[in-house]
Amino acid sequence: MTASGAAASIGALRVGCARVSGVALLTCLALAGCRSGAAPRVAAPPIRPARPVTLQQALDSYDGYCDGIRTFSASGDLDIKDLRAGKQRKLGVRLVATRGDRLYLKGSVLVVTALEVVSDGQRFWFQVPSRKTVWTGLASDDAPAAEGADQAPYYALRPRDVTAALLPNPLAHGDGEAVLIEAEREAIWLSVARAEAGRGTVRRRVGLDRESLRPVSLRAYDDRGELVSDVALGSWSADAPRRVVIRRPGEGYVADFTLEKVELNKAVPEKAFEPRLAEGYKTVEVGK
Repeated sequence: MTASGAAASIGALRVGCARVSGVALLTCLALAGCRSGAAPRVAAPPIRPARPVTLQQALDSYDGYCDGIRTFSASGDLDIKDLRAGKQRKLGVRLVATRGDRLYLKGSVLVVTALEVVSDGQRFWFQVPSRKTVWTGLASDDAPAAEGADQAPYYALRPRDVTAALLPNPLAHGDGEAVLIEAEREAIWLSVARAEAGRGTVRRRVGLDRESLRPVSLRAYDDRGELVSDVALGSWSADAPRRVVIRRPGEGYVADFTLEKVELNKAVPEKAFEPRLAEGYKTVEVGK
């Protein structure tokens, strides 16, 4: 090959390499561009404005719900826990409650009655067939029906807790008290607080779902502002909750009702709230 021919071949090779390098560079850039743009941008849906709710609207809705229920009849399951003792029991349950803190509740395991609770609003009777014992006392007494580490967890159940959860009272406030509102995106909170000289404590607190204004939380406090009971209402159907969870944090017990059938304002005979004491049962007075 002549010198001129060799120079021409080298020049052609250099041009070819340059072309290949250019194509490779463009390919890499194209691939990089594809990778960086592989995830398409998705526009976030617009945030729906929260429902505007005034204090009076929230109060009227809650009080209207309370005033619209005179009786509450239901059946389902009761899962009750004693968190301090680490005990838990699940029962089938039938119950009926009316205004005036009157309650009849029967809990069963399979077809065997495990407990029967009756309250006429003044006194309660807590009957346990397996122990052939009836505990009785004032309905307003906060003492548990029975005490002792060897007791089953349902002994801690308070009849007044159940009636207060199923038939809550309107948010009435007395002298020296005020009703306050707190608004969150998903919930509205109403509190009844007492105050003196610019300081005070909350007595009751109610949470409402902001969209439906149905009650979802009921809380009661003592004179020091300590939480005494906390009720959660959920799984709403036909204007009644199907899930009712009652907690007493200071005492470590939880009563969790899952209700299958609920009837509101059904006529209930007075004798439903009269004690049916079995012969031969021992009677124990609570609170003495």
